[in-house]
Amino acid sequence: MSKVNGEIKFMKHEILAVMLLAAMTMGVAQAAETNASADAGKAPKIEFDKTVYDFGTTSLVTSVTGTFTFHNAGDADLKVSKPAPSCGCTVAGVKPDVLKPGEKGELVFTVNLGAARGQLEKHINVPSNDPKTPNVNLAIKIAVQQVIEIQPAQVSVGNLRDGQTTNVTVQVRRTDGKKLTVTKTEVIGDFAKAHVEPGNNEQSSKVVVEVAPNGPPRRFGDQIRLFVDGAAQPAGTIFVMGRLVGEVTVSPEALYWGVQDPQRWPGSYPETMTTRRVSITSAPDVKSLEVTNITSSLKEVSLELLPGEKGKSYILVAKLAESPKESTRGTISFDTNIPTQPKIVLPVTVNVMRR
Repeated sequence: MSKVNGEIKFMKHEILAVMLLAAMTMGVAQAAETNASADAGKAPKIEFDKTVYDFGTTSLVTSVTGTFTFHNAGDADLKVSKPAPSCGCTVAGVKPDVLKPGEKGELVFTVNLGAARGQLEKHINVPSNDPKTPNVNLAIKIAVQQVIEIQPAQVSVGNLRDGQTTNVTVQVRRTDGKKLTVTKTEVIGDFAKAHVEPGNNEQSSKVVVEVAPNGPPRRFGDQIRLFVDGAAQPAGTIFVMGRLVGEVTVSPEALYWGVQDPQRWPGSYPETMTTRRVSITSAPDVKSLEVTNITSSLKEVSLELLPGEKGKSYILVAKLAESPKESTRGTISFDTNIPTQPKIVLPVTVNVMRR
């Protein structure tokens, strides 16, 4: 009998242990479920100190830089993605890009103004994992006052021979009534030089631009940056353009055919569509120009050389009689008897457009 009672007591203890273990398991599960529910209710929240950055009126600068401050006002980690400016003139970045609740961050931006003037407004879109505000639009306002006036701002010197020099005078004026002092000129390019002379009054100056190209024939474009008193950045830029020509000039310098429908080429106007003419002319001091060995790297382009003024010019006729199936590029070349330009090469482009 005592043995039976002992077994019964043991079974009661075992059942009680199982019940306690089950209760503890249920408690842990309920606690985990409660914590999960609590975590599920948490979310990040992005808040900026301001969403509009107004620089007011500025002048004599080529760029502006500012900072937007933001913080995580939520109760979960905030993850900020790469900002997306509305134009290529604006660069922006955030630091840090992950914020715990209560932490602060910064968005630093730079707007390159270039030659812009007047009232400008730029935008930056800031994506994040904030469920209620996944995108924040920031606005940047700038009123750019151009107080330096350059006339002309673009200088074209046309065609120049090797060793030939030309001068152009550019007027620079300050429009805010203050004294103009050009402290430095900075040339970007190979051919232009500049020096400053006094103007008609304290608000004006003259910039004398001297252009003396040299080397093989080619087009060129130089820049002259002007620095004035009180500004660390360039206050204005003079653009200088021209063409260095040799003893032989070619016009045009490249050939182009646009083929809209290869199946119906050349269409209703075969002469206009298929034929291109190139003028080859020598300089006045060249006694006799000779052009030989005309060659096309494109089998579809045929060439014919016609004489112009004896010893002075030729007309090169190029025909695209048959359209290629795909767009292609090549060259047309010819030899001359001019030692400085023994071979001249023209780029050729055939653009086959498909609808």
